[in-house]
Amino acid sequence: MEWFEEFGFDENPFSTDPAFSARSSVGLEKQLGELEYCISSGSIVFVEGAEGSGKSVLLQKLSRQLGRRAVYVDAAAADVNLRAIVKSKTSIFDRMLGNNPKNIVLIVDNAAALLPHSLELLKYYYDNNYFGAVVLTGTSLRSSGLSASVLDRIGNRVVKIAALAEEDALLMVRNRLGSSELFNEEVVRKIYKLSGKNAKKFLQLCESACKKAVESKSSMVEEEHLVSLNKPVGEIHG
Repeated sequence: MEWFEEFGFDENPFSTDPAFSARSSVGLEKQLGELEYCISSGSIVFVEGAEGSGKSVLLQKLSRQLGRRAVYVDAAAADVNLRAIVKSKTSIFDRMLGNNPKNIVLIVDNAAALLPHSLELLKYYYDNNYFGAVVLTGTSLRSSGLSASVLDRIGNRVVKIAALAEEDALLMVRNRLGSSELFNEEVVRKIYKLSGKNAKKFLQLCESACKKAVESKSSMVEEEHLVSLNKPVGEIHG
């Protein structure tokens, strides 16, 4: 039996999967609104935030909101095939007439991993309105490795994700646990302090504390279950 089943949950309430987290995220409304404005104005925009800050979660929320208009890719996972993306968005009827797709919203996570030929093709598709808007992410625009011509197209359109706020951490736990009293507020605040204001690490620490509670056959997480949580929790990704 999984630890979360011991507490009556059907799935891990502290999952760090971006698609799961998008359903219970907090503190990203301002950034989502900024992205919506940039997309409506047909811009290339860069989302900047530390690893584990919630960039991928923000992109998931944006993708869900845009629906079929958006194409999400993770440049760190594999070489981004922009030609295949454009082809997939071109109907058979348009192919017969020689028409190109218009106003695709391209969303690229971990943009620093984009290869030079992909950046050149991205510019071409954007300049010719295949891509009506482009959203790129990374820890820092300055260290993104993007070409000067792409940086020129971004300009000052940078959406920044701040570190996790303590009150947002409390709200995140409430959103994920519902009516469960697995944590009290003081324990959540202590876990938050251990997380270094990193949203992903905060969730990982909450899960680790829950596992400690299960091991000690406790019905809720107590401060004693936090003793070993200041040890590394694993590699944190954006």
